Amino acid sequence: MVKSTPSSKVDTEQRLDPSSRGNSKESSAESKGILGFVKETREELGKIVWPSRQQLISESVGVLLIVLAFASFIYLVDQLFSWIAIQLF
Repeated sequence: MVKSTPSSKVDTEQRLDPSSRGNSKESSAESKGILGFVKETREELGKIVWPSRQQLISESVGVLLIVLAFASFIYLVDQLFSWIAIQLF
């Protein structure tokens, strides 16, 4: 079991202090205006690892097949319940 020391308690309090969050950059995004927002957005988009064309196609086909399977299952269950309702009423 690890015992907390007074220094770790202070570090935890500083880490959890909401007023210290979001101050990692020199100025906030609010003071940069729309141009700063656009610049930071472009920088963040540059960090994205985009999928290759082959990966995009194969994963899209997989998603479409799963959607088709679930849609077919729901259709069949709906038809079953419709048939049961007709038989009962």
